[in-house]
Amino acid sequence: MQFATEDDFIDVYELFKKNRKLLPHIRMGHIARKIEERRCIFTDGVVIIFEIFENSVQIGKNTKSQLSDCHLNQIVSEKRDGSASRILNQFFDFIGILPYTSGVIYLNVKSDNERAKKFYEKNGMKLIDKTNWTDGDVEVDVYQKIVKKMDIEELELDIDSD
Repeated sequence: MQFATEDDFIDVYELFKKNRKLLPHIRMGHIARKIEERRCIFTDGVVIIFEIFENSVQIGKNTKSQLSDCHLNQIVSEKRDGSASRILNQFFDFIGILPYTSGVIYLNVKSDNERAKKFYEKNGMKLIDKTNWTDGDVEVDVYQKIVKKMDIEELELDIDSD
């Protein structure tokens, strides 16, 4: 799993452009900022854009994120060959080893996006809440995954056993 670089910008942008129907709100400036902030992963044709919360944010009707929780903003894949699941699970592991994250990952997905919801559920995310976007016009489901936090000693044990 690798962070996107400036050299990847066009490829990442083109991938979002191909998926404009599902992600119409993604703009060039957003992608450029996330690449610069190292909040954009680009590996094997899969893009994950994420955020680590710096304060508490209301993300569902009854759900509030906490400091150091992660929000998965977007995931998009070039192909439907299992690479998105593989990269997403690598991302979960990555969040688990970052010392400044809580291990709690959230994402919001439009309630009518059945394909995406099945994908997230297949990859261990749980539906925990609902909310609305666009002044209540768009129903949204809130998903969560809690990953095991690993410290350096556990990581070394994991590496040694391989």
